[in-house]
Amino acid sequence: MPRLKQDRRPLHIQAYDMLLGLIRDGIYQPGDQFPAESDLAEQLGISRPTLREALHHLERRGFIVRRHGVGTFVSRNPAVFESGLEVLESIAQKARRLGVETEVAHLTIRERSATPREREVLVLDDGRPADVTVVDRVITVEREAVAYLQDVVPRQYLAPDDLREGFSGSVLDVLVRQKRVEPVTSRAQVMAEGASPSVADHLGVSEGASLLKFVSRLYGVDQAILDYSISYFIPGHFKFYVTRRVERGARTF
Repeated sequence: MPRLKQDRRPLHIQAYDMLLGLIRDGIYQPGDQFPAESDLAEQLGISRPTLREALHHLERRGFIVRRHGVGTFVSRNPAVFESGLEVLESIAQKARRLGVETEVAHLTIRERSATPREREVLVLDDGRPADVTVVDRVITVEREAVAYLQDVVPRQYLAPDDLREGFSGSVLDVLVRQKRVEPVTSRAQVMAEGASPSVADHLGVSEGASLLKFVSRLYGVDQAILDYSISYFIPGHFKFYVTRRVERGARTF
């Protein structure tokens, strides 16, 4: 591997361009593992912090995957889940539409008392004890993590036993199938966020890696909140879009 030339660009940009060129030229194929950081930095003639910055940019753009304690790999051609945000559907539904097989990993289902924050979000404010069902899981495609999801559902709408067999990973699909309640709308806050240590560990990405984060509330026909969920998506696997209309009679300046 050639050492970096000393041009006017920052070294991490030079390293980024060189590594990206090696990927695009096929020197490193999808699924190939990069050398250890210490070896790669030495080969390029740069420091490890400089290399990490270059790798961070490659990871943000979906060219590589960094698995904590394992190494850095060239991304495989990912399955891309594409949908409009105006339609609410689960990852399982998207996968079926694309002909992609998903699996559920690291599934934990537990019942506990709602925290003060959960009581506030779910509007459990009548003063009585309130139990919730908490569902944590990672969604994978070909054993590669693509999303980490957590749902908090009032126990009256969903019990742990409802999820013991044949759970596809979607709480929404279970609620619709059971017909105890009728989900109607969802309100979501969408943001970009760096992976926390725990989320990075679940998804097998580096701490601080850029993720899409959805914080959502699912409403029933009577506007009761049926589900409070926090979802983290790896950007290279998901594309969301919004269809908007021009307001008639809107003034232009």
